[in-house]
Amino acid sequence: MGFLQKVEQDAEEHDVSKELFLGIMMLMLCLGILILNVASPVWRVHQHDPEEGDLIVVYTGHGYGLSRDGIAIDRELNEWSLRRRLAALVSEPETDLHLINRGGSRETVVRHAALADSLLSTALSGRKVRTAVYMHGW
Repeated sequence: MGFLQKVEQDAEEHDVSKELFLGIMMLMLCLGILILNVASPVWRVHQHDPEEGDLIVVYTGHGYGLSRDGIAIDRELNEWSLRRRLAALVSEPETDLHLINRGGSRETVVRHAALADSLLSTALSGRKVRTAVYMHGW
């Protein structure tokens, strides 16, 4: 009986130490994530209104297109015409792109933002050079 009690007691001590180790590791992981988010936030929110000369694309329930004021669509776009506009923006580094969602598909806006960001925010060397795409209406 004494030997079985000792084995059970050792097993309980081992489980407690394992739980204590895992708890400390989780605490360190949470602390590391917290420090990284404070030092360099993963999600950055920019408040940047369109300026004169910027390209503005408005998304509505009926489609998407170019806009001058960010409210109404002045000229409708399709996938190919939008891609041509984005390709033309590569040679204009001072022009920013604003994607304004006014009831359109979020998936479409995010897909276009990812495409535009990959084209506009990298230099010929492949490194990020500037923030070029602003998303509004979230």
